[in-house]
Amino acid sequence: MPYLYVVIVFAILIISIISKGLIVVRQAQVVIVERLGRYYRTLDSGIHIIIPIFDKTRPIHWRYNKSDFRGNVVVVSKIEDRIDLRENVYDFPRQNVITSDNVSININALLYFQITDPYKAVYEIGNLPEAIEKLTQTSLRNVIGELQLDRTLISRDTINAKLRDILDEATDKWGVK
Repeated sequence: MPYLYVVIVFAILIISIISKGLIVVRQAQVVIVERLGRYYRTLDSGIHIIIPIFDKTRPIHWRYNKSDFRGNVVVVSKIEDRIDLRENVYDFPRQNVITSDNVSININALLYFQITDPYKAVYEIGNLPEAIEKLTQTSLRNVIGELQLDRTLISRDTINAKLRDILDEATDKWGVK
């Protein structure tokens, strides 16, 4: 009879280890796995088995600014263990920009980005959404600062093309398009 308790405890222990080692990754997501603190592999969609004692999924800490319904900027912090490979939309808070003829205008920007290399997005930059936001803000100020007000209002496609070129070149090393 005492052996039965030992077998039951051992079976529960084995089942809990196997359940922690079983990872289901959904379509259009990936999971970064570290073995003993170092990058080990990237899990694509499907069912995967890891060794729970040695392997851990990498938690990703991302902070970004978000506007609430009143227009106030709120800092949102998320901790995720999965990276979404779909195209993401990022709404920037309204910002003041000065044109070359010293006219101050408010701009509200939307940015669409997609993670193309999850390894680079996790290990090459500390906080991807915040870095993209700051890079976009400074680039937008530079691009609009070169234009006069009347050119700014009619050259939306030109501004978008210049901004896309600047952002693609800078974010390529982060694994983002």
